[in-house]
Amino acid sequence: MHQLSLRARTTIERKSPWRSMILTAVIFVALAPAPSHAQGRVGSDSSTRSRRYLRDLAYGAALGFAFAGVDQLRNDPIEWGKGWHGYDRRLASDVGEFAVQETVTDVLAAGMDRQLDYQRCRCRGTGDRIGWALQSSLTDPLADGHRAIAIPRIVGAYAGSFAQAAWRPAGASNRARIGLVNGTTSLLIGAGINLYYELRHR
Repeated sequence: MHQLSLRARTTIERKSPWRSMILTAVIFVALAPAPSHAQGRVGSDSSTRSRRYLRDLAYGAALGFAFAGVDQLRNDPIEWGKGWHGYDRRLASDVGEFAVQETVTDVLAAGMDRQLDYQRCRCRGTGDRIGWALQSSLTDPLADGHRAIAIPRIVGAYAGSFAQAAWRPAGASNRARIGLVNGTTSLLIGAGINLYYELRHR
């Protein structure tokens, strides 16, 4: 019985995660509500939410090729092996993580009427601008001038990371650790991007 269970688990781990990734992304997209006209405009470029979503998916897919290359060089996870089949699995995993993250983030942002584009600080001091950028990685500015916890961004980051952890060949404890680490890393990368937008030449 133990050998049969081990053989079944090994077979599952050898399968490409494309099927799981596509199914997960399709479910999230299917559940996404159509944004209202009032929610459709976001950011300084006045792009619609749907246009922004497709743009970011394309951007994430492009990054997926690069991240998959890095994972391929590290042979991570080792169970997926090397060569094209290993890269195929890693590409599906990295693109799938971003697809889930972006879908969850955009759906929640539309439902909560939250903007996703970064808004630069009106302050002038470098310290104040850095503080604003870091704060904006975890909070959203509201129309009344207050700030609220950035639920869409935070939930999206961890949804994507835990979705990826679910189809990676790892034990239960490793899956939880991978999900937490990758989700937190995604938020930290977002903070770094905010700093870039805030501190670049106006």
